[in-house]
Amino acid sequence: MRLFVACDFSPETLAKVSALAQELRASLSGLPVRWVSPSSYHLTLQFLGEIAAGKIKFIEPALHDIAAQHNRIPVEFDNLGCFPSLKQPQVIWLGLRPNPRLNRLAQDLREALGELGFTDDSRFKAHLTLGRLDKYAAEEHKTRLRAQVEAGKDLKIGADEFSEIVLYRSVLKPGGPVYTALYHARLENMLN
Repeated sequence: MRLFVACDFSPETLAKVSALAQELRASLSGLPVRWVSPSSYHLTLQFLGEIAAGKIKFIEPALHDIAAQHNRIPVEFDNLGCFPSLKQPQVIWLGLRPNPRLNRLAQDLREALGELGFTDDSRFKAHLTLGRLDKYAAEEHKTRLRAQVEAGKDLKIGADEFSEIVLYRSVLKPGGPVYTALYHARLENMLN
């Protein structure tokens, strides 16, 4: 099973992000971009990779324990960007404002799952993926994409709140990945 741990956005936020993505998609018409379905929007905290189904019984208690140490986390969207960089855009994303509480959750999760043998050496960058530019895209396509991303540097979508972490299974299909929630752990530290 291909698994990852994420936080989900509220339906209201998903509607706003979907509207923004539609505008971006229209302005980038003709570019070779594989757009993420709005039903797949989430914030990945850690990608676990291909895991034997029997290991889930070890992951769930770790997620429960981490979630019990954290309260709900308010988040706010910040700007558009690209990975690995704006000069070489491959992934189009919508970023979240820097948030120490969200960073702490991601760090605690990585440490706890690291003890179970799940390592993720990537640097955590709070974002929601909107689309992926074809790696063979022409330079003129990259230039158009850069201009649109620059124009969206100061967009305002508003705030949301994460209330749980979710273990997801990802099944890769020709039309894009299909995600299934396997386990939910509420962020409900009663001591803070």
